Amino acid sequence: MTIQVDGFEFDFTNARNVFVFDETDNSKATYHGLSHAMKAVDLVVELDSDYLFVEVKDFHDPEQYLESKSFDHLREVLKYKYRDTFIYRLAERKADKPVHYCCLLTLDNALISLMNKEMRKQLPCGTPISRWRLPVAAGCAVLNEERWNKNFPKWPVRRIAGGATHP
Repeated sequence: MTIQVDGFEFDFTNARNVFVFDETDNSKATYHGLSHAMKAVDLVVELDSDYLFVEVKDFHDPEQYLESKSFDHLREVLKYKYRDTFIYRLAERKADKPVHYCCLLTLDNALISLMNKEMRKQLPCGTPISRWRLPVAAGCAVLNEERWNKNFPKWPVRRIAGGATHP
């Protein structure tokens, strides 16, 4: 399944379903009536045994994220997009498979590595205590286009247009 979002085209060849989760057109079947008080990831990908939550950010000025204030703000945005989407899906009874969070960001490798470390601290992956019956996140990966294609060769991504975004 091929889908376009925020200037990138993804090919999820073995997916059961792929849709824009933050759909704004209420006439579409994938519209979720998202609240302004809550955030949402860009894509939800349903695989046979997992879900992927995918967030895409194409930045006008990637260098601004060298500043700790901008970097910290981005980390918080990414964290809440995942958590809020998880809550939406839980309310829909669609949290029935492990969920992996994949962020495609147009940042250099050094910032990608740093954000990877930070996001793994922010999201509790797995089941950190025995009382939990459902993990909040099975895994988290922050990648740029090069790293995405290297790590996920079954799901290639390519840039299709300019159109930078902000967190």
